[in-house]
Amino acid sequence: MVRLLAPLALALLGCGGGLGAGARDARTVARRFPALVEALPRARFTVLEFFSSRCTCQKAHDERLRRLASELAPRGVQVIAVDSEATAGPAKDEAERARRGYAWPIVSDPRGEWADAFGAEFGTFVLVLDPTGAVRYRGGIDSDRAHLSDGATPWLRDALVALVEGREPPLGETRALGCLLER
Repeated sequence: MVRLLAPLALALLGCGGGLGAGARDARTVARRFPALVEALPRARFTVLEFFSSRCTCQKAHDERLRRLASELAPRGVQVIAVDSEATAGPAKDEAERARRGYAWPIVSDPRGEWADAFGAEFGTFVLVLDPTGAVRYRGGIDSDRAHLSDGATPWLRDALVALVEGREPPLGETRALGCLLER
């Protein structure tokens, strides 16, 4: 899977700029980044999760993300984490991926092009893309921050379950409740 992500990273980084402030709400990435969509590993839905190794909210959500990824992988959902912090690097991110037990890769983006392109400002910010590049959900993992509760609203899970069942997500956009990405 990591080999498949090299063209994905190159496609995005070579696109000559981001979505821009006015275009972040565009429902499709395909119009702006056709090479990105072509480079995406084929899955029904791809979750791009902006990652921060130092964020307490990220650490708190690790188990929820692992469970969600494991539960929905058989239904065509893949996860790709993106480390857009200034300290990102392939060796550091691979070590972090292994330490956290992620079954998905962490793509290093130390210059923050991915974060800029998708309007990500916080760790745990997620986007759900369909195979055409349409953004089907953007926002937070759930309504919890660093202290998890059983009563949290599972925004990402609700969106993904609806999508794999052929329905629109109950909410297309929510707030990301993680730490500010260190740029």
